[in-house]
Amino acid sequence: MDETYRMLGREHQADLEREALNRRRASEVGGRVTRASGDSVRGGPKRAQLMRARVAALIGRPARAQA
Repeated sequence: MDETYRMLGREHQADLEREALNRRRASEVGGRVTRASGDSVRGGPKRAQLMRARVAALIGRPARAQA
């Protein structure tokens, strides 16, 4: 049983190290760092919902007549 918890602890530590490495790499290139859920740190699902609404509004409005 103890070995099971040790194994899980090692896997968890490896996950944390991979996440830290990904964040370091992202900061080097200036990109946004994302969480494990896929949401960006800035904005998140609310920002994505706003962008979808803007795109839908642009698609839905009538095209202007070419003069």
